Amino acid sequence: MEAGRLLLAVPGMLDPHFDATVVFIFDEGAAGVILNRPTELPLAAAVPEWEHLAADPAVVFWGGPVQEEHAVALAVPPPPRAEPVGAGVGLVDLRRGAEDAGDAASVRIFAGYAGWEPGQLETEIAQGGWFVVPAQSGDVVSPDPSGLWRNIFGRQKGWLRRYRTYPDDPGLN
Repeated sequence: MEAGRLLLAVPGMLDPHFDATVVFIFDEGAAGVILNRPTELPLAAAVPEWEHLAADPAVVFWGGPVQEEHAVALAVPPPPRAEPVGAGVGLVDLRRGAEDAGDAASVRIFAGYAGWEPGQLETEIAQGGWFVVPAQSGDVVSPDPSGLWRNIFGRQKGWLRRYRTYPDDPGLN
């Protein structure tokens, strides 16, 4: 999977970790972070030295079920010392300190990440579990994480666009 792409969970995904999620792939080895799962933990409480660079909402996001005790930081635009990961986004090393982020406009910090074994993600995509679409840098730092899944479907062309109106609970229709 190419870094800088988004995975949109197919409506009705049975895995509760990924139901209605948007995953930004930051590593071609099939690792990414869930962009629309903010936690209640203020960034100021977790890593106060990064708070001034935090994208709104300024909370830690749940990046996925792998290594939840480790943090992943993405910056838009990528500062000079960040590792570019596509779509105008950079992976920032939190150990270097906030000054290393340079003039990054916004930083989002995630607890954990989503990861797949070799071939696993490709199989899930082939079986219809994910839609793969291009990312925009603003997706990573969206101020509306709860609406992100629908918003991204809404900007797609063709039949994918119809998913923007998919009901939260289709059983209520």
